[in-house]
Amino acid sequence: MNGAFVSAVSAYTAHREWATRPPDERYASVSALYDAARSRRARIDARAIDTANLRTEAVASDALVVNDAFGVRLGLTHWSFEQLAGIAGAPPKYLRSLPAAIASDAINYGLRRQARDEHQLFVEHDAPRTVHAITSTRYARVHHDELAGRVLDLMSAHPAWHLPLGYKDGVFGAERVPSGAYLGDRDMFLFLVDGNRDLEDPSDSTQAGLFRGFILRNSDVGAAALTLDQFLFRAVCANHLIWGFQHVAGFRRRHVGASIQEAWTSSLEEVRTALDADPSADRTLLLRATTQELGPTREAVIDTVAQRVDLSVKQATEAYLVAEQYESNPRSVWGYVQGLTRVSQRTPWQDGRFALDRAAGRLLALAH
Repeated sequence: MNGAFVSAVSAYTAHREWATRPPDERYASVSALYDAARSRRARIDARAIDTANLRTEAVASDALVVNDAFGVRLGLTHWSFEQLAGIAGAPPKYLRSLPAAIASDAINYGLRRQARDEHQLFVEHDAPRTVHAITSTRYARVHHDELAGRVLDLMSAHPAWHLPLGYKDGVFGAERVPSGAYLGDRDMFLFLVDGNRDLEDPSDSTQAGLFRGFILRNSDVGAAALTLDQFLFRAVCANHLIWGFQHVAGFRRRHVGASIQEAWTSSLEEVRTALDADPSADRTLLLRATTQELGPTREAVIDTVAQRVDLSVKQATEAYLVAEQYESNPRSVWGYVQGLTRVSQRTPWQDGRFALDRAAGRLLALAH
């Protein structure tokens, strides 16, 4: 685990998943997701194919399939079609606008010019036979059920870790049910919190405390890296907005080479140790962040922030003014970061929120 890791995970990450996942990708428990992931793994195999044998064929005016080395027709998912188009060097959005026969010819032309000798197919072995991914042979797959199984082990040892409640099926105002476990054809996403072991936040006048959470994401089809992020938070809304979000540590592993298997296993052991542990280390981090100041004056703090992170003086000043309103010491790392987080929550544009959350993560890393 790397405490200075600058993650793309923010206070809005779980909310985006809650708001956009279709009902068939939502699971009421980690164990239900595990069962679905295990079933999926049992019916899909990885196999190598010579690029020379990888060809497409139009089977209707708006549908094409892949023919493997044995002449077996294989369907494509939306994602594997994009991968195939990328391998052929053609834009998938444009190909989808063409008649299937023309799109097939364009893809086959590109495949004949492909320098890589082999590719790896991730294919269902039962009907309907569908290709879920087309990757290089160096792609190292980490299966969803392996990861979900590790999370179940953690939950068994420490039942305080659980899925937070959220409005059912992403519908605001609906029944509140355990939410945050998602599994689709591209990735798996798990959002868990420990609501029983709180940390005292000296900067919070409400004395509500801070809690710990983590987000685990993985793709077994090449759509995303394996990432796990730990964070502290004050509350989780039923739409899965995370209030008082502060990233603590995380790791990221690309699915390349055999070393990922050892890397993710050792990393998850470190994560489990950290999540199992007494929160004294988090208290130490919080104490450092609340006592360490970015500068003795408002001007010094703003100057330090503008120099250390990618923020304008105007943005740095706005965050300080907000921190002054809500935090006991806006000059401290923790107080100022809380101001940045509040400004981020007011920002309407996603890229703007990401920049502010990234700056907050970098500043919090100063307390490590």
